[in-house]
Amino acid sequence: MRSSEFHGHGLDAETLQLYYIGYTSAAQSLSVTCYTPCRLTAITPCNMNLLNLFLLCSLTWNLTAGSQVMCSVDKRTVPVGGSVTMRCKLNLNINSPDSSDVLQVTWSKQSGDFAGTIATSSRTHGQRFLGPYSNRKVQFSEVTQDLSAITISSVTPGDQGCFQCIFSVYPLGSIMGSICLNVTEVRISDPKLYINKSEEYHIISCSATGKPAPTITWNLTETPEQNPQNYSINHPDQTVTVISNFTHRTLGRIHVTCVVHHPSLSSDIVLSKSIEDSGVDTSGKKNKFVIKVSAVIIVVTLLCCLLAFIYPRWKRHKKYQGYGFDTETSQE
Repeated sequence: MRSSEFHGHGLDAETLQLYYIGYTSAAQSLSVTCYTPCRLTAITPCNMNLLNLFLLCSLTWNLTAGSQVMCSVDKRTVPVGGSVTMRCKLNLNINSPDSSDVLQVTWSKQSGDFAGTIATSSRTHGQRFLGPYSNRKVQFSEVTQDLSAITISSVTPGDQGCFQCIFSVYPLGSIMGSICLNVTEVRISDPKLYINKSEEYHIISCSATGKPAPTITWNLTETPEQNPQNYSINHPDQTVTVISNFTHRTLGRIHVTCVVHHPSLSSDIVLSKSIEDSGVDTSGKKNKFVIKVSAVIIVVTLLCCLLAFIYPRWKRHKKYQGYGFDTETSQE
């Protein structure tokens, strides 16, 4: 056998060096320190160390490949003041040795107002809570060999961010999963429903402010002539004002209902109003006015006719009285 080949393995120096480089990153991720190999020209103690390292990296990679931490969900949403449970489960590769043992479970926060380890659980040191979570209402709600769940009560906006669950498994190393928490603030103003009347149209508007942006829908007894238009206004405090409005011409009485949806609400806010078409009311008033004017005209006309009939007789009667006799005597 040539001196540039390993006895009993059939690997020359260049091939083994390529294999070594390919597994270096995998070995480092498993906390195995790989050193830069020396030039392979013959079988030496350095070559044998390199071969052992190669076999160790290959064995460890095969054992951990397929092992993973499965979290219940990728993302959770919780309102300020609420509580949330984040749960992760360890699934080991079927080729993992039966002697695999979880030495410790670590929960860390990767983003947000605070980044760092927040809790650890192990048989040796028990359960510990670190950093700003050491004086918070935080607890391990589930702890088994392959399952870890942590519960945070009285959630604050600072809890928003991504968390990492790390299982330290002997002899495999660290296997991790992640879950992100979205915190919604219980902030929503009192919604308002406005109705501006004009001669022909009603301008109907509903608005609400909250974080995140509220959603507005409508319930109407009639189909509007145009679909409602929604507008959003972003504020510096991250709240959003949503305005939904439309114009509608009514032919009578209609009922409008504005429904506001928001994650912080246990039930939707419902605002309702009834609209009486101003055109109908004006028409009624005009009819009453016409009737009154007509009645006055009729009365005046009758009075004029009566006066025209009575006045000549009254005038003739006065004339005869001026001569000193009445009309009956003159006729005799």
